[in-house]
Amino acid sequence: MKLNRLFALMATVVLAVGCYENHTMVGPRELYTDNSFEEMFPEAERITIAELKYAFGPISNTGVNSGWNNTIYKLIGEDIFEGHDVYIKGKVTSDDEAGNIYKSLFIQDETSGIELKLNNNVGLRYKKGSWVYVRLTGLYLGNYRMMLSLGGAPSESYNKAGKHKYYANSNIELQEVIDRHVFPGRLDEESLKVGEFEEWQRYAPNVDIITVTPENYEQVFDPKMIEMEGRFYGTDKVDDNGLTRHTFEISQRELMFGRMMCFKGLECHYAGVPAPIFDDEGNLTYDEDGNLQTYTSPRIVQGSYDNFYPSWLYTDPSNPVSKPWYHWAFKEEVTGRSLYGSVLFAYDTSKTHSSANGLYVLRSSGYSRFARQNICKDGEKATITAIYGIYAQRSDYAGNTDDWATYQLTINSLNDIVFDNGDDALLSPEQVDALTTEDMKTVPWIDEVEGESDM
Repeated sequence: MKLNRLFALMATVVLAVGCYENHTMVGPRELYTDNSFEEMFPEAERITIAELKYAFGPISNTGVNSGWNNTIYKLIGEDIFEGHDVYIKGKVTSDDEAGNIYKSLFIQDETSGIELKLNNNVGLRYKKGSWVYVRLTGLYLGNYRMMLSLGGAPSESYNKAGKHKYYANSNIELQEVIDRHVFPGRLDEESLKVGEFEEWQRYAPNVDIITVTPENYEQVFDPKMIEMEGRFYGTDKVDDNGLTRHTFEISQRELMFGRMMCFKGLECHYAGVPAPIFDDEGNLTYDEDGNLQTYTSPRIVQGSYDNFYPSWLYTDPSNPVSKPWYHWAFKEEVTGRSLYGSVLFAYDTSKTHSSANGLYVLRSSGYSRFARQNICKDGEKATITAIYGIYAQRSDYAGNTDDWATYQLTINSLNDIVFDNGDDALLSPEQVDALTTEDMKTVPWIDEVEGESDM
């Protein structure tokens, strides 16, 4: 790790924290086109997001992040693309209006998608469906839990338990710094185009949002290596017409990380958490003693852990805390403290390893506007438009016990989930109350006696 360079830049990061732009001051700005951007930066060379990922190197089994020695980041223009002024152009797929995505801008081109770690002006400045141009030189491409993102220098960051987080890069808080790297473009006339996977394979620019189905998900998320073209990396290859092409190979599944997908026919799946048994009229059922009747499917194995869904998760203690939960996320009514919620969706409910292709965890923030809304009933099917990603200390995409991956879906708002049965697919407030115990509401905050809470 280049400590001198890192700590010199850390001072800039610290000064940037807390410096936010007044939302009322965001006025009209120049919207760039290919021509105007190239006129401003005539030396800049465009690369694809796929080539950016390839330059970083394989991410399989690289997400331990337990120290600087195994936290991987690359300074663009020095560690990779040395001496070149490179940029990417992509469409914005994120929207922070509902609060589920915060300080992050997700963009994608015809090849792949990537996250930019910015400030809280993202939603005002870079609208979903619009183009952006990102000058990469001077940014850090970092790997945290096998999630790649662009941002500022790595920083010293600790959780409430005093444990170092070893983030591979940081948010860029100063707008004037962002404006030197991120340039807004025009809104695409056709916005984000939904299409079939086969059409994306034939001509990728025609499809922004790839459709995933129970029949094709294994094909879409195949980790096989596929050949692509790049400007800087790879091997020269002469095609049938005698033209020299610069080619490289990259995992197809890794190309899908960070891009928006339309998942059709996903099933809401409870695992290790009681699911109610309903009668023919959709009412809860009780036994002769008045006990609620439920059933419980097996938990989901992730490495050495057994995870359960739906649930909330509190990661700040030395030992993370998780409990069953029947809302999209957790938000305390008294203190306002918020936790991520996780709901499992599946194409194959018989699979019990989180790393299996076909299992997806939809995580939602406790700060989202829909945090307290009720989740789906077990077995209900939906179409979900979401950004596809991975969270893994290590993964070789084998989908077995040695593979620690969890595949995650990030939605912009609750409108991105359309259930086949509409509102009838959701638990009612009365049903949630019947399923929720007092223990589920008890969060052992780190500054309290374990077992107590502010509620």
